[in-house]
Amino acid sequence: MAHWRKNFENSDKAIGAHVLEENGKFTTKVVTIERFFNDKITGQMGTENKRFVQLKEFKLPMVCNITNYKRLEKFFNSFDESEYIGKQITLGVELISVAGEKMPSLRFSTRPIQQQKPTKQVIKDEDFPKALASVQSGAITIEKLMETRELTESQIQQLNEIQK
Repeated sequence: MAHWRKNFENSDKAIGAHVLEENGKFTTKVVTIERFFNDKITGQMGTENKRFVQLKEFKLPMVCNITNYKRLEKFFNSFDESEYIGKQITLGVELISVAGEKMPSLRFSTRPIQQQKPTKQVIKDEDFPKALASVQSGAITIEKLMETRELTESQIQQLNEIQK
């Protein structure tokens, strides 16, 4: 089920916390900073001048408030926003108090970027003979096995010997 806020994306001028919602929960995303700029935005408080940050991963920009600027400064160890261009940082959602009500808000993280877990499953040496037998029987191709599994140099050599 999608966040109700996604129904308004065509009329929104900036992204909100809903862009990080997946399956009813907020996630984090590593983003790349492309540029900063000033623009006007109209909301409940009327029309206001705001500072925006364009992130490579999103079509719409994000309002970059003072809290996020402080986090950028801390993370990159610099107060010069030009030094942030082209660099990556983790974007997440935090609940903030607005007029006594908890509201989700986009926030940059000052923690180191989490390394992505390998998407390929590692084949243990004791399990490799089964994979080798599958290739020999034609149940799977070497190319498919290499696409879907992390292989050691020794395992790759054994697969190459089959082709000879």
